[in-house]
Amino acid sequence: MFAYPTFSNNNYPLANTKPTAPQAPPATTSTIYDDGSFVSSEYKTYPVDTTIQHWQLRNLIHCPKAHNVLHPQPNALNMFNTKTGEDTPILTDLPFTPTTMDTAFGYIAIAGPRGMGMVKDLSGSWSAHFTAGPGMNNSITLSKHHNGVRVTVCNNDQSVCIMSVPNMERIATLRMPAAINHASVSPDGRMMLMVGDNGMVYLYEITASDDYKQMAVYQASEEPALSCAWNQSSEKFAVTSQDGIMSIWQVGNPEPLHKIASTETRKTRKAPRAIQFSKGPLDLLAYSEHVSTVNIIDTRTFETRQLVRLSPRRDMDYHISGMSFSPDNRYLYVGFEDAIVQLDVDVCARRQFGSSRLC
Repeated sequence: MFAYPTFSNNNYPLANTKPTAPQAPPATTSTIYDDGSFVSSEYKTYPVDTTIQHWQLRNLIHCPKAHNVLHPQPNALNMFNTKTGEDTPILTDLPFTPTTMDTAFGYIAIAGPRGMGMVKDLSGSWSAHFTAGPGMNNSITLSKHHNGVRVTVCNNDQSVCIMSVPNMERIATLRMPAAINHASVSPDGRMMLMVGDNGMVYLYEITASDDYKQMAVYQASEEPALSCAWNQSSEKFAVTSQDGIMSIWQVGNPEPLHKIASTETRKTRKAPRAIQFSKGPLDLLAYSEHVSTVNIIDTRTFETRQLVRLSPRRDMDYHISGMSFSPDNRYLYVGFEDAIVQLDVDVCARRQFGSSRLC
């Protein structure tokens, strides 16, 4: 039998290319230079498996605290410690294998098929199971609202369910025109963003009286919109779509500020499935494609990108299960089916606030 090459616990040089001129993008996208250098030229790998339960749902890596990475296993959830190398079960004997997960405010939230989901206190024994709807849960998100925590679940039956934590009371259920693939609440807790199978972006206001009111609807693509994220100031948000485009909007602006295309030419390989802004003054945006490639963008100008191809062999694809910045932004963790990769972020260089590009 042919043995596929796998990641081993070694350092690999990044398979980057750095053209001196921007590649000619489609007419609808922004010009960007692929000569960024935001992470180090080598990466470390840990031989830790991550289970991809659904081929399209790839937001399965989360870092709740320094050197600790949450990742799913069959009917379980583990915490891997990059310092000690220990992979500790956090949840076992689950009635489902997680298709989506989130961690924040001291909780871990996971969800899976047939509407099943669970929220657990990371520091205690409390946990709660729930059913959000009849279909697959595409996304689960934890957010802060006033002094409380909420969990938002996007079910494939076109519903979005919002519940309070820990009492798990249902606050609202939104019926949407299409299945919602991901939802994200702004850091200030005032807005919620949702992206759907119809390529549309839905922006909602979260009122003080717990109402969810539609503010705007945008079209990201004619293909499904996959994931979304907010910057730390709650002024801009990013949306990814199946056609390989990542779009940036300013709240209140009906048109995107930037549309950045993938360099991948194969339709089934370029979809960006997980996206996250860095915290603090680093001003970076990272998103992972379906296989092998992570994009890291300078959000001060949106003119510079670093393409990171993570693969022991250039001629083979490796499926990405998700990615996450560490809370201190020093590392970017990327999950694969047979490894977790650690990219070291050049924090010192990013804090120098370099000048804009001169063309």
